[in-house]
Amino acid sequence: MTMRIGNAPISWGVCEIPGWGPRLPYERVLDEIRAAGYEGTELGPWEFLPTDPDALSAALAERGLAMAAAFVGLELRAPEAYQECERRVRETARLLRRLGARHILLADAGDARRYEVAGRPDLTRAHGLTPQEWPGYVQRLERLAQICLSEYGLLPCFHPHGGTYIENADEIRQLLARTDPELVRLCLDTGHVAFGGGDPVAVGREHASRLGYLHLKDIDLSRLRALLREGRDYVSAAKQDVFVELGRGALDLASLLGVLAASGYEGWIVVEQDRVAQEDTDTLGSARRSREYLRQALGV
Repeated sequence: MTMRIGNAPISWGVCEIPGWGPRLPYERVLDEIRAAGYEGTELGPWEFLPTDPDALSAALAERGLAMAAAFVGLELRAPEAYQECERRVRETARLLRRLGARHILLADAGDARRYEVAGRPDLTRAHGLTPQEWPGYVQRLERLAQICLSEYGLLPCFHPHGGTYIENADEIRQLLARTDPELVRLCLDTGHVAFGGGDPVAVGREHASRLGYLHLKDIDLSRLRALLREGRDYVSAAKQDVFVELGRGALDLASLLGVLAASGYEGWIVVEQDRVAQEDTDTLGSARRSREYLRQALGV
């Protein structure tokens, strides 16, 4: 089993959600990813890293880093939003292709209602896609996936995410059952699956044949559940340090790595610690400790 280990800008508090928090300079983020012992990074929100391919290639090469993928949140429920979705996917895919990346991560964008009920599977099931919405949703997703695969040579992986219409395990199962496995693979994000009330190991085992990419997170489930009992929405809860360094949360990461080994997974493991980071946050220390946990506890 051949895997490459990366980290992503979200571990430095760089998030696509408006108002999430301050953004540290991209030079610091890239420098610390390299210093912590990772092989690659992700693009992060559009225009956080340079979008000129030559400038970004130089910045990555200077640090010996590869570009693994990019996350693109899309309003897939709305037919009228499709053209903008395609524009953003093409814009991102062009840059990824120039940088030598092999994956693109497509996700639902969510909305205020799903942010409000996130982390509560009984409510997300009650406020999900309707039987009438599913066919168009899947059609638009597969059309975008086909563009990524056939025109840009990128493997499209769908990323379930807290606060969106593909969050809980039932929604993941239905999306994968409705989509062509040759077109749409699964980006398993352990933290977001757990946030949504699922078991990442069980989800990984059930969909092992569809695994295309991995976001490896750990999560403090006791803290999360307390915040949800307070009535917090997705953003409010996620900003309260519920995502923690690897090995310091509740997830059985060793069993998940066993699922990957059994499935013959070969590809990126990208560590993420969704957080708000300030100038004096010890982001490098966190990244190093998570990388060392992978070496010492999991052997990767």
